[in-house]
Amino acid sequence: MIVSLSQAVALPLILSWVSPVVWPLPASAHQVELEGDVGATLHIEPNDTPRAGEEVLAWFALVRKGGQTIPLADCNCQLAIYEQSAYDQAAKQEDEGASPTLAPPLSAVAAEDYQGIPGATFTFPDVGAYTLVMSGSPQQAGSFNDFEFDFDVTVAAGQAIPKIPEDEAAALPQPQDGDDNVTEPVVENVRSPLPNWLVPGIGGVLLIGAIAWVAKRRSGS
Repeated sequence: MIVSLSQAVALPLILSWVSPVVWPLPASAHQVELEGDVGATLHIEPNDTPRAGEEVLAWFALVRKGGQTIPLADCNCQLAIYEQSAYDQAAKQEDEGASPTLAPPLSAVAAEDYQGIPGATFTFPDVGAYTLVMSGSPQQAGSFNDFEFDFDVTVAAGQAIPKIPEDEAAALPQPQDGDDNVTEPVVENVRSPLPNWLVPGIGGVLLIGAIAWVAKRRSGS
């Protein structure tokens, strides 16, 4: 039996009747579910408000009855993400062949007061309602019961930052120091339109003309 957050008010009373140990429920608004002797808290960063096209981190705090955390190292855990309508339809028809929209790999993360819990980084492709299904079994038989939790998540519109594909980025020219292929500007020799033998003669004529002009101004004064 799965108990959702909407029943959280009655949980301490129910669990104290079933067991002398009361479940440690988080004080935040994260989604919480219970099944058998395992409880799960889902949080999606940032702020439990995922947006389409923007990368998020989803982590799951798995806890045994009594408050002991179940780290990823102790759990054969899997995460599958479905469009909510398709998941609900498959569940109604008892069809286990529904294909997930995403199946991101899990890694051990540290979040809030938890260490080594299952988490995954991924991007919701579109706006809409999704169901995140976290399932698992113990690495060591008998340490806790098998479980499967499903969390409903609503994804809002977002604005993704465009990224250059890796293959296109690799094709861009990359200048490097000491590259022998760098093209240096080439200055060509500019040849005078006059013959070489005529240039000194023109210079001499101009010099004589300047001397004559200065002598004439002095004689006139």
